[in-house]
Amino acid sequence: MKKLCKEKLYKEKIQKRDILGLVIYMIVFTVVAAWIAMLQPIEDTPPLYTNPPDEHSRYLIPTYICDHLRLPNGFEPEVQIPYYGGSYALFPGLSYLFMGLMMRLVSGLGADARGMLLAARSVNLIFGLTMAFFVWLLGRRLFSEQGTLWSFCCGVMYLPQLLFLHTYVNVESMCMLSIAVMLYGMVSMQQDGVNKRNCAVFAIGTVLCTLSYYNAYGFLLISVPWFILCFVPKEKDKTGADVKKMFSYGACILLIWGILAGWWFVRNAILLHGDVTGMNTLRELQAATGAYRAPTAQARGIGIFGMLKENDTLWELFRGFVAAYGSRSVYAGIKYYYLYGLFFIVAFIGLFLCIWTKRREITRDTVIRHLLLFLGCLITFSLWLWYCYTSDYQVQGRYVMPCVIPLYLWVSMGYETILKRIPKLSKYALYMPAAFSVFMLFYFILKTAIPAYIL
Repeated sequence: MKKLCKEKLYKEKIQKRDILGLVIYMIVFTVVAAWIAMLQPIEDTPPLYTNPPDEHSRYLIPTYICDHLRLPNGFEPEVQIPYYGGSYALFPGLSYLFMGLMMRLVSGLGADARGMLLAARSVNLIFGLTMAFFVWLLGRRLFSEQGTLWSFCCGVMYLPQLLFLHTYVNVESMCMLSIAVMLYGMVSMQQDGVNKRNCAVFAIGTVLCTLSYYNAYGFLLISVPWFILCFVPKEKDKTGADVKKMFSYGACILLIWGILAGWWFVRNAILLHGDVTGMNTLRELQAATGAYRAPTAQARGIGIFGMLKENDTLWELFRGFVAAYGSRSVYAGIKYYYLYGLFFIVAFIGLFLCIWTKRREITRDTVIRHLLLFLGCLITFSLWLWYCYTSDYQVQGRYVMPCVIPLYLWVSMGYETILKRIPKLSKYALYMPAAFSVFMLFYFILKTAIPAYIL
């Protein structure tokens, strides 16, 4: 396994076997995601409600953009969420702009209502394919073993819930792409040094992240110390940090971010009277509609731990993180989630074994970078927890999905450690976690999802 703090330049050439594996990996993702995107409805479908969560409310925004060729400000009647109040147009949604333009394009070709919906969904499918490619690029930098590389890629992209996010209208799809692009840029800077190419990739990732989903902002925060760490001399290096270069590249990244992403918050500040995030305006609009909302745990005087215990919140979050299609209404059998839980437990036992056996080799740089990734995950989890406690109880795995890439980094490290320590195992044993991910995806799709959609 390549160290996360690898010092030498990354120059491994792409081989023919890499291209073949990449093509198969992308085709599998495309076929399954496109199949789900075409089958699932957008309207409420009782009693099972197989329509994706909130899609009908989110679809209002690209529809408005398609019709008017401009961004809504969040107050237009056409984008108000029925029976709930407010609008998703108050929050960053660059993906909606792409969807609206795609819908406008196909409408000129005579597409019907169904074709327009599929055009909007196709944008997230493209985001998913792009994410799959960047996950593969990232995996090649992190792992030297082919089996571990594909365990990482398949684990991330074939997690049923992650794939689901790329099949309907939402902002989480672009958010997940942004995390993959950011992490690839961050690891590239750390391995190859900070240069124009790596900074450009990283900057694009930050822009996409900023204009997609607030819950992923923890990874924006950790990217700052990660970037600074790229200029800190190694433990045995007696040269000083190149502060001038750090500020030069930092200013360039900040300039790109400010131009391509900062405009949204300036726009909100102007249109929403200083409410740059849109959160306060949303609450005001919801209060004005008088729509009923269940009282939060905070309002009921229940503590956070009481909330977690009250409804098996963490277990429901785990199920939603692994596989919960429809409006959190299409689940696999309970043993499916137990098996995934066992898979993760074994992986983390392997990770602790990896840390213990290599404790004398692990550098300060490696420790700090893994702690930063953990901090990004912790911030994401904390934002979800606080939102559930104070605003709206939503036990949906998509809220913590930004953690999936660091999670499978550690999972892949753990299984590589375990499988390499078992004597007489073939080198192909390293592909076992990848095979597990592929099997679990198709089992869920064929056994649970498809029957729910075609009934």
